[in-house]
Amino acid sequence: KLPINRRKIMSNEYIKLPQVLYLTGLGKTSLYKLVNNNAFPKPISFSAGRIAWKTVDIQNWIESKIKARG
Repeated sequence: KLPINRRKIMSNEYIKLPQVLYLTGLGKTSLYKLVNNNAFPKPISFSAGRIAWKTVDIQNWIESKIKARG
């Protein structure tokens, strides 16, 4: 179940894939294409199959897209 409150998500230090997809509006395939092309922050691997993104990296990526839009 995805959280509804974006502020609550963004207050966490690390966020998992479902929350990243929710915040960015990207699909899983699109997100991983961007990661592979160094156009999106790479996730951190905590163990086999357990990855997460730094919240600040996602915030910065979103802000850069807003600024680029003009």
